[in-house]
Amino acid sequence: MSVESSTCPTQHNRNPKGKNQYKDCPPKNDAKVTELLYDYQRREIFDKKRISQLLYDEHGIKLSESSVARRRRSLGLYASGVTTRQLPETVKRQLVLTQMSKDPGKKLGPRMIKQFIAKETGIHLTRDYIRAEMLRHDPEGFAARDTSKRARGDPDELGAPETIQLPMNS
Repeated sequence: MSVESSTCPTQHNRNPKGKNQYKDCPPKNDAKVTELLYDYQRREIFDKKRISQLLYDEHGIKLSESSVARRRRSLGLYASGVTTRQLPETVKRQLVLTQMSKDPGKKLGPRMIKQFIAKETGIHLTRDYIRAEMLRHDPEGFAARDTSKRARGDPDELGAPETIQLPMNS
């Protein structure tokens, strides 16, 4: 036994390529996965289970739900609640006002404004925030669209529930 071999253990890397049990999982810096995650964000798909399934079904990319969540977090992709809390008030307000200015007929409601903001900028705000800003800056717009709940049809047409005769099976 030589002195050199006993005092200095050899350095052996048992996994030189860094491949472990997740052989089908793309690397962290994969541009295609990043592009697809941004695409799902624009299409308002936030659920990690659904994204994982879509990646596998549409592109054959096997990525677990936790990996999807981790990569979205590292890219700064969040749903509307987190985004609304993190963005400065001036930026959020400007996004809403810009979309409102593109609708001179005042026919778009909060849901459509939300979708247009997401489509054009990729930023998702909560519908409640958008509604509050719309009411603050243009309260007449809601009255003009007549968004209140209304009864459909004539309630007296059918009569009171006691007077409706149902056929009996005898």
